[in-house]
Amino acid sequence: MNATTSLDRRFFLRVILPLFGLIALLLVGALAGVLMLSSKQNHLAIEFQQRTAKNALRHFADELASIAAGMAARDETASHVIDNFDGQWLASHLPLEKFDSFFFVLGPDDRTLFSRIDGKLVATEARGVLPPTFAQMIARWRAGRISDTVTQLIAVDGTPVLFAITGIHAVAEGGKPADGGYILALGRRVDRASLKLISDSFMLPNLNYEPSFGQITDGPGRLRLMSQDGTMGDALVWDPILPGDEIIKAIGPGLVLVFAAYLVLTVVVLTFARRAARQISVSEERALHDPLTGLPNRLLLLDRMKRQLDPRRGEDARAAVFYLDLDGFKEVNDSAGHAAGDAVLMGVARRLREFCRAEDTVARLGGDEFVMVIETDDRRVAEARAEAVLAALSSPYHHNDHSLCVGVSIGVAMAPEHSLDVAALLHKADAALYAAKQSGKGQVRFYRKNVEHAGGQLAVIAAAGI
Repeated sequence: MNATTSLDRRFFLRVILPLFGLIALLLVGALAGVLMLSSKQNHLAIEFQQRTAKNALRHFADELASIAAGMAARDETASHVIDNFDGQWLASHLPLEKFDSFFFVLGPDDRTLFSRIDGKLVATEARGVLPPTFAQMIARWRAGRISDTVTQLIAVDGTPVLFAITGIHAVAEGGKPADGGYILALGRRVDRASLKLISDSFMLPNLNYEPSFGQITDGPGRLRLMSQDGTMGDALVWDPILPGDEIIKAIGPGLVLVFAAYLVLTVVVLTFARRAARQISVSEERALHDPLTGLPNRLLLLDRMKRQLDPRRGEDARAAVFYLDLDGFKEVNDSAGHAAGDAVLMGVARRLREFCRAEDTVARLGGDEFVMVIETDDRRVAEARAEAVLAALSSPYHHNDHSLCVGVSIGVAMAPEHSLDVAALLHKADAALYAAKQSGKGQVRFYRKNVEHAGGQLAVIAAAGI
């Protein structure tokens, strides 16, 4: 994997992938926010509609209770029921509205004294035509006061009937206990017309009455009605108005389009950013590599050597620096042309790459000069590697069916033996190379300082051997 591919992968892992993750989190967060807002709005709307349904039911119950109490709390009614029961007077003086379907008068023993159902006088017991819930209402009323009025929605043959139960008494006796009291029961059917009126008045779409039939159900748009014995009874149901769903319907398509556009824009921006990064990485690679051979140039070589010889690395700050110069390269250029010379240089670079390990560094300084840095301070290891490089580079090269022969001379400087300074090491390796050239070429020489005085000047030369 080359440096450009590695940089592209790092760019993807460190830039593109986190950006996509951030965008995904933003999208999920925005969607979750909309869903939470929608759910909250729906919850509040359902609570409001349930309170509205309760208030609507209470409104009609209070109205019916007021009518029943008005009938029962008259001295004339008490006189014709308690003092001397007169059913004819009740039938003629206590008229009912067209919605009032049931009218009963019960004695202290809960026996029915007067019955009118759907406008007709009938001789029947209230308990015979009404469910047990009616008896529970009576028991609840008798546990209270005569002046109290109890209301309850009861299903009669599958149809909801709103009942109001109150005590019959003279005005002066309104505060007496309920024991021994007479009861007036008034029932009004909640038919389709009544439900339609409630639905329109209180904005409860398609309001309906749903008997439980022993089943307990729950959900939005439903108001469960508590029976007298404390069990869950029937329910008022309607089509709930859910503003949260309307919010999603209203802004959902827009959000989808915005998110899609944002994703497309993100992909486009990231694509251009990746291309720009690739161009930058290619430019950096070109700036740090030799254009002909692809080997690191002087800048990259110095950077790697500085890191390798950093004193903070302690004992790991070590290296053998090989300074290589081709022997006979000028003759190849002069006789076979610069194309052949370039072919030789590329062949040398290829052989050095194949010869080196991953931790080694090979660079071209320019012309026919190369530098190889290996991580060792063992002179014998460096000597063996140098001899192997010498042998590997001395075999012929081929260009256009021509065999081209060049040799190589190598100067070696050791760190930390000779120095830990990069410039000094290269200078000393170059001095050792000069000694190798002077001693006959095609040789390896290690740097060794020898001080000589010539012409009054101090000369430092590299000499002798392996």
